[in-house]
Amino acid sequence: MHVKGLHSKGHEIHLYSTSASDQDYLPLRPFGASETILPLPSRDGKKGAAEKLTAHLRSPEAEYRIQTIETMKSHAAECSALINKRGCDILFANSCQFTYNSAIGCYADLPSVSYLQEPYRPLYEASPRLPWLLPNIPTAHPRNPIKRLAEKYRNLHVNYSHRLQATEELIWASSFTQILCNSQFSRESILRAYNLESKVCYLGIDSDSIKPPKSEKRPYVIGVGSIHYTKRIPAAIRAISLIPKSTRPDLLWIGNFADEDYKASLLQLADQLNVNLGLRVLVSDQELYAAMGEAACFLYTSHLEPFGLTPLEANACGTAVVAIGEGGVRETIIQGINGFTTTDNCPEELAEHIVRFTENLDYANSFGIQARNHVVKQWSVHDAIDRLEHHLFTIAR
Repeated sequence: MHVKGLHSKGHEIHLYSTSASDQDYLPLRPFGASETILPLPSRDGKKGAAEKLTAHLRSPEAEYRIQTIETMKSHAAECSALINKRGCDILFANSCQFTYNSAIGCYADLPSVSYLQEPYRPLYEASPRLPWLLPNIPTAHPRNPIKRLAEKYRNLHVNYSHRLQATEELIWASSFTQILCNSQFSRESILRAYNLESKVCYLGIDSDSIKPPKSEKRPYVIGVGSIHYTKRIPAAIRAISLIPKSTRPDLLWIGNFADEDYKASLLQLADQLNVNLGLRVLVSDQELYAAMGEAACFLYTSHLEPFGLTPLEANACGTAVVAIGEGGVRETIIQGINGFTTTDNCPEELAEHIVRFTENLDYANSFGIQARNHVVKQWSVHDAIDRLEHHLFTIAR
């Protein structure tokens, strides 16, 4: 969205990415941007005698985290060397799929902006458990002093990797001239994690491309998001289960990927609660927008989502949103205008809101029209690009 919008305004854009990026998912080349893909540097794997001696004691998870940090730092330095030679006006960095934050600001010799969607949440949120807590499972070798010592060493290694990541993340975030974020909630999250100021630069939706389907409303509920515990799909299933069986709507959930174990647990829970749950993965945009537009309402249960673009996209499809009122959705969904939010994770309250739409499709349709009119006016992608451009100009000057 950002690249497309800035290109449409006449800006010259040069992209730098890793070999791990998906070049077929939302490709940016069609928007006139030149793209340089640099392979991630690999480590030679050579170990000294002392390292070999203790390698078997280290946590593989912690080793992967430490190596990822070093790899991304090396890649950022390599990219920056090319960027510094090109003579660009400003560096605009976005979130990294591995570390969330980017190290590239540390090496840039020009004004820089990071559009940070969120800090590395697993370090700062119980999702589902804070990583630095003591293990909740007793050591498997309480009577063997050598194995007990090895387990203690592994725990120290894991804790060190978390501390290293948090330290590097703070250094990286501090290196940018300006941090932009997607919501007031994210601004507060960044302040809590780093004690750094950031500015809210809201996203927008392309209501010219996302439109209601020509087909009529149907009495089912839809949710969209990865089939993963962070989307809190059991809350959606439990809310649906509280609706009387004679009028209980189906729940369709569409995700971009699925954790297979989590998926199996959802199907088991839905079966226990007599909820007809449909799970679909990687559908086309056309199928997604048609499914959102035909649904009686859109159910949003994500755990502390920083912003949440899909509720606004559902509105653009002509569908009301029912959401657990936490995270960024509190800034986008206005009670009685484009949906309803609960004060907490209350399945009874969610069910009450859902029934308003599933049992009266005429109301669902008229409310959906109102919701679309609202987001077209308040959440335009064109306004979002203007906001971003204003920040970039301010920093570049």
